[in-house]
Amino acid sequence: MPRTISDNKFKLGLFCSNCSGGITKTLATERWDSSYENNRKLALAAEAAGLDFMLPLANWLGLGGDAPTETHVLEPLVWAAGLLEATSKITIFSTIHTPFLHPVFATKQINLCDQIGRGRFGVNIVSGSNPAEFALFGIPLNDHDQRYALTEEWLTLVQRMWSEREPFDFKGRFFDLKGVVSNPGPYGGEPPLLISAGSSPTGREFAKRHADCLFMLIVSLDQLADEIRAIRHGVDRPFGVYASGHLFCRKTRKETEEFYHYIVHEQGDWKAADFLDHMHQYSGSIPAEVRAGMRERFVSGTGTFLVKGDPDDVAMAYKRMSDAGLDGMATALVNFLDELPILRDEVLPRMERLGLRRSVAAF
Repeated sequence: MPRTISDNKFKLGLFCSNCSGGITKTLATERWDSSYENNRKLALAAEAAGLDFMLPLANWLGLGGDAPTETHVLEPLVWAAGLLEATSKITIFSTIHTPFLHPVFATKQINLCDQIGRGRFGVNIVSGSNPAEFALFGIPLNDHDQRYALTEEWLTLVQRMWSEREPFDFKGRFFDLKGVVSNPGPYGGEPPLLISAGSSPTGREFAKRHADCLFMLIVSLDQLADEIRAIRHGVDRPFGVYASGHLFCRKTRKETEEFYHYIVHEQGDWKAADFLDHMHQYSGSIPAEVRAGMRERFVSGTGTFLVKGDPDDVAMAYKRMSDAGLDGMATALVNFLDELPILRDEVLPRMERLGLRRSVAAF
């Protein structure tokens, strides 16, 4: 059995706190400051609140736009190691671009992170889609399916290093290696939880073959149950399905709408929406006909699913997702430390009453 994030019916985590501004493209002064000090405070506060996990973004050149510190991103593996040392219960993920990090080097880092966290570490593997980042590393941007072929070979190597203690040679399409080995292994000799973030057909099939969980992009709640049934079709093992999202929540709907209008429409970094639309041409995650209507969602949360309203609205939105078969959501906030209290004090208790989560006292 693979490791699990938690035993909550609907798992809830924080998304992209390692990035300046999180994933909301705004010029407002309220935007998130992603210093390591703030991330450490956030991890401890999230753990105390009973949240299940933290998931970072792997990003090297920012996401376009005019925000003054857009390229301020904490490297996910080192970020995870620090937060795992600081915490004791919450699951911490790292995100790894397989084209940019050699599998032998990556496995050494993964195993140590898992040792530090005593089994609370998870790995999110992604294939990359930003042409400028491939140019930064001097690597050709292959077509979408070729990038997943490289990731499949990369993961094959990593999984063999997890399971084999003696050196082996490997000759594939992308890697030709001699004497491959990685000791010590992960904590307890068991591989860490493996997730794959992808919403293209190729990405979803890859996750179904190799990962413990898929992180998908929700386009519409109305279609979610059918999508999840299709994703799980043919999978004969435990397989989690999660989504990435962002949250705007105040005590009343009126306050929420006013805050949203200020952050997105008055202070929104709309130049970033153009960049994100261009980048998603390479990701395969969002059909072109859908992208055309997503500019506001690109500004409010980089295209992830928006949950907006008062605490009752938010809890019921998560209930609807759970009823559709979703196991949880990684959600971003405009300013994580400022907004965590309403999530902790108002939303989580409502989710508990709806049967979505156990009490924090049991955490």
